[in-house]
Amino acid sequence: MINTWFVMVTAVSATLMAAQRQPPADLVAWLEKARVEGTLVDWCQGQFETGRRGAYAAAVTTPSSGGRYLVIDSAATVVELARFKDAPDLACYAPSDARKLNETIRSSETIRGRITPLFPTTVVCAFVENTEAVCWQYAPKSRAFVKVGEWQT
Repeated sequence: MINTWFVMVTAVSATLMAAQRQPPADLVAWLEKARVEGTLVDWCQGQFETGRRGAYAAAVTTPSSGGRYLVIDSAATVVELARFKDAPDLACYAPSDARKLNETIRSSETIRGRITPLFPTTVVCAFVENTEAVCWQYAPKSRAFVKVGEWQT
């Protein structure tokens, strides 16, 4: 029996290479290990927990269920942040960069919202709708990702 995940990852890798952005080998391996189904369409690397490197935020799509924003680490632990319907738009920010983005949002006449990083770790922001973005950070005490911002364009 052919491993359908391998075939899919190979196809995804070829598609992304054509787009001049090949996914990191460790991310592909972790998605395979976690048996995440779908097509990897975007990603960014971050340090989501203090002292722990080696994690990614990723956007994965499937024809049947749309898209999901995930965080996956070197242990192949997967956390779903949100679902999306349209084209993914995902970014990882250092807290200082998230604060700069917050200042840009505050000074905009057309964008409403804010980002307030709570921890010294990476902030993940992603568009969940065409005009609505949400940002999350990992909260160590609750051991979960919490919303630290949002904006509408």
